[in-house]
Amino acid sequence: MMVLALAFPAMAAQGGFQGPGQAPGGFQGPTSGVQADTVAKALKAWDDAPVMLTGHIVERVAGSDDKYNFRDATGTIVVEIDHEVFAGRTVTPADRVRLSGKLDKEMMDPTKVDVKVLEILK
Repeated sequence: MMVLALAFPAMAAQGGFQGPGQAPGGFQGPTSGVQADTVAKALKAWDDAPVMLTGHIVERVAGSDDKYNFRDATGTIVVEIDHEVFAGRTVTPADRVRLSGKLDKEMMDPTKVDVKVLEILK
């Protein structure tokens, strides 16, 4: 058991976004309480609004190790994804993903999504 506990951090450090899997198990169906399901709606939503976006992580934001540009058919928004959320998985711009989290609107910074769950879609 101790070996597994020591091996997990090493596995989690691998993977992440690669650019210029398998979806986690659990319930698959509609989600209640989501205020924005597209980038266009997210950009108009209020701070801390729950969001669930489907599209592509297209690039890392220059100067950041956890911020990325995410694009869907309606636009582009910055998403913040901690290394733990990648959970050792590698994501490329070709991968279609579903991101769940909350909107973070600050006066001096661009609107972004604080991602809590990343699902790689088939």
